[in-house]
Amino acid sequence: MDLCLFVDHLCNLACRYCYNGTHFRRTMPLETAKKAVDRALSTRPPQLSLSFFGGEPLLHFDLVRDIVEYAELRTAKMGTRLPELAFVMNTNATVMESDALDLMEPPRNFFAYVSLDGDRETHDRNRVDARGFGSHDRVVSGIAKLSSRQIPYTLVSVIGIDSARELGRTVRALFEFRPARMSFEINRADAWTAEAIGELRAGLMDVAAFWIERFRAGEIIHMDPFVSMILAHVHGGRYCSARCVVGQTEWAVAPSGNFYACGPMVGEDTRSDLVIGHVDRGFDSARIRGIQADKDRVETTCATCELRDRCRSQCGCMHLAHTGRIGEINAVMCESEAAFIEASDHVADTLYAERCPAFLNFFYERKWKPLAGTTLSPLRRSRDA
Repeated sequence: MDLCLFVDHLCNLACRYCYNGTHFRRTMPLETAKKAVDRALSTRPPQLSLSFFGGEPLLHFDLVRDIVEYAELRTAKMGTRLPELAFVMNTNATVMESDALDLMEPPRNFFAYVSLDGDRETHDRNRVDARGFGSHDRVVSGIAKLSSRQIPYTLVSVIGIDSARELGRTVRALFEFRPARMSFEINRADAWTAEAIGELRAGLMDVAAFWIERFRAGEIIHMDPFVSMILAHVHGGRYCSARCVVGQTEWAVAPSGNFYACGPMVGEDTRSDLVIGHVDRGFDSARIRGIQADKDRVETTCATCELRDRCRSQCGCMHLAHTGRIGEINAVMCESEAAFIEASDHVADTLYAERCPAFLNFFYERKWKPLAGTTLSPLRRSRDA
């Protein structure tokens, strides 16, 4: 079970491509968070991953700390069937103060997702504060603090039309920090043209060349979504939450108490058609079934596509980002997913043919264990899960 708490709509940055809409102060009351935690634990999950999202969650450190302590207290009272508890911080790392580091450092099971789009020039094009000043140096300082406390983190890089071709430079800049993982996503609000998709393909092939280079050197780098796309081919499934099954394996809670299927759907908390319940009233089963049925419309669209079991067209949030509607995809989504798969396959084909030891060990010989709250999902449709 993944419970995502949207702590506030407020952020200290003003990134030019933010998909969460207008930043405004609406802080989640502690009682709302407690009710959400109680509902999640009432399902008796074997694992509970509690994520903090926003806005910038660490603007409200006291609230985050109180929620963490409450979740630990409630979990400890569950007797012999204690769920495995993990915490995830989605942060821009610019307000990484000592009290936050104290909370997140081991032995507490915390993981951070940090937004970093590359070197200073690339990152500061879009990730700026309200005065228009770049945030790169502050982010790098926050990353250094995470590393000093041995707090594992993933670096999340957003690819825009203006940075697609220089992805080789971007991945090398991120690699310098030796993160636990790297993750790449395109800016789905950009006006992607055929020419821009061509630049994306070229940039992703540069990333592939870097990855091949590091595997040959015996270094293992976990890069998403490339890893999951190769695993889908090798093992016949994806190490992800169970195919975006609305309202079952993942809940997101807005400051208002509204439940959504996942964090990116919250936005400004104005899409009543996406609300699946409330912490005070529980879940709307009819609404959940309706949203899931809408999302499954993509199965008809993608039925004959040979890449359908390896791309991420099952993700409702991606539909919304591209078209504004669940279950409706467009050419940009199809072409960008194909570009990621092509780059992944180039890596896999090259290194498998070479019988590269590091590659074979990573994808074939190790026992893959899904992350807490996730499973290997070989089935395509939610109704088959």
